[in-house]
Amino acid sequence: MADLRPAHGHGRPLPAPTPEQQALLRSVSAEWVGHGLAVGPADRAAAEAGVHDVYLGAGREPPEHVIWLGSPMAGGIGADIRAGRLPLVSRRAWRSLPEQTGAAIVDQVPQDPPETDLIMLDPLPPGLDHLKRDPGWGGLLGRLGRDVTAAVETGLGGALGAAVDQAAATLQDAQQLPEVAALPRLGAFRPRMLGQLARLDLLARCGVLEPDRHGRGLLQVGRAAGEWWPMRDSVILTERPTELHHDAEGRLHHPSGPAVRYPDGWCLWAWHGVTMPRQIFEDDVPIRRAVSLRNSEQRRCAVEMLAGRAGWHRLVGEAGWPRVGQEAPDPGNPGQVLSLWCVEELYDDHLHLLLMINGTVERDGTRREFGELVPGWIRDPVQAAAWQIGLTSRQYRETVRRT
Repeated sequence: MADLRPAHGHGRPLPAPTPEQQALLRSVSAEWVGHGLAVGPADRAAAEAGVHDVYLGAGREPPEHVIWLGSPMAGGIGADIRAGRLPLVSRRAWRSLPEQTGAAIVDQVPQDPPETDLIMLDPLPPGLDHLKRDPGWGGLLGRLGRDVTAAVETGLGGALGAAVDQAAATLQDAQQLPEVAALPRLGAFRPRMLGQLARLDLLARCGVLEPDRHGRGLLQVGRAAGEWWPMRDSVILTERPTELHHDAEGRLHHPSGPAVRYPDGWCLWAWHGVTMPRQIFEDDVPIRRAVSLRNSEQRRCAVEMLAGRAGWHRLVGEAGWPRVGQEAPDPGNPGQVLSLWCVEELYDDHLHLLLMINGTVERDGTRREFGELVPGWIRDPVQAAAWQIGLTSRQYRETVRRT
């Protein structure tokens, strides 16, 4: 176990964190967010050495098989194969990878004997309750863990976990092979783990806790590799992305290509944090195809994407949404018109879409067309324009110019 070494003596409360120790929070947080969002080849030698320490520190023999795969999706498939569930790997999972990558996974991952257990990974040892309850240390550690977990989950981990879990064999599928227990899913495992590792790292740097061999190994793997599955006799490690793109808020995003790409060809497409079907990013995708997506968030994002390419009026025309009322001159933007459209099928709610022209001229001399959602009880475009800036219809009609 880790060695708790408070400088004041065993059993007595720790001194409050010093300003210097508190100042470490920002750099430790940035470092571990960086590990969670790292791009480029894994440090395989360092990761494998870390795995060795993880197993020995947990009282286990090091794994007989060390298996490197090119993406989290490949890792999830490999974990199912090691669990004896190759027949249950879904078509969706196979289709998400290039054909040659799928064939390589089957060749690379041993199938017998099946493994149905993961070893437990807990970087923080027991006996830290006094730190968690401490008003100074507890707040510091809690904030660090939350910050790292949230940033990694937003920037990559949440989308990875959802994609891999959705394509993996389900518990219902596993009933076809009742002798095979279900391995834990990827889920948000790595973001939470990195938050824990950041806490361990901070305590070590502050001289409060000396990580044991198990903890040191986990720190090393966390710095060197991507997602990983440690099992009884084998470990599956995966590469980090070769490309990773975000919007200004740190969410997965790329307007015209994969937001994340892995060396084995597996990719995720995302629009401001919402993972999207690849086909929606193709220029020739029919508008009706985009707005008929079952997932409401994906439908919303598809509309935003296509409106940016084709323009809102073309979008509503090709989508076939009914107009609400008649076009009306825009009192806040002389020379322009307002129109209202029913988009219930898009959002599964009673909503209307207000189309209007920006009151400010762009640098190239044009005016940007944009759309805003308004409640479905509004049936007059002027009232809709007034509502979305917090005015009554009368007040809006008296507006000199809307920006």
